Formats: sequence, C-alpha cells, structure tokens
Amino acid sequence: MASETEKTHALLQTCSTESLISSLGLGVFCLVADRLLQFSTIQQNDWLRAVSDNAVHCVIGMWSWAVVIGIKKKTDFGEIILAGFLASVIDVDHFFLAGSMSLK
Repeated sequence: MASETEKTHALLQTCSTESLISSLGLGVFCLVADRLLQFSTIQQNDWLRAVSDNAVHCVIGMWSWAVVIGIKKKTDFGEIILAGFLASVIDVDHFFLAGSMSLK
C-alpha cells in the first residue's frame, strides 16, 4: 500500500509542465483534426473518410495514453501502441450494428 507521501508525489507528477503541455497539444490536435476531416475532399470519398477518421482515433488514443502514463521506459511504447490499436477498432461496432461492411 502506498503511503500518503507517495500518493501525493504521484499526483503532483501528473500535473507536471510536460503533462499539461502534452494535454494542451492533444486538445489542439483534436480541434485541427476535426477541421481537416470536414474538408470536402475527405468527405466525398468514403474510404478516405473512414481511414482518416480511424487514423485520428489511433493518434488520439496513443497520445492520451502517453499523457496518462508518462513515457518513462521502453516498455511503455507497447502500451501506447495497444491504446492506439484499441482506439482504432472502436469503430468496428458500427459495422456490426449496421449489419453490413459497406461504408455507405
């Protein structure tokens, strides 16, 4: 069981300058990506829209998890990649609900 001092230290680390800057960067990325995905070139092509949206989900998942855990060791990259993968496959449920693999 962690002591109160250890818990306080861990909490303070989550509010580090790096964490706050990374979180701000993530927010900016989300806003920019949302605007880019609205371009008519992307919206007119079903496959490009699906791949772009999925790629954005992947990046957001990876970036979010990197902020949460803070990258301290090499093995953290495996977790970050897994978070990106899980964030990408989250759209699969749309195909199941639609009962079709069609993008329309």
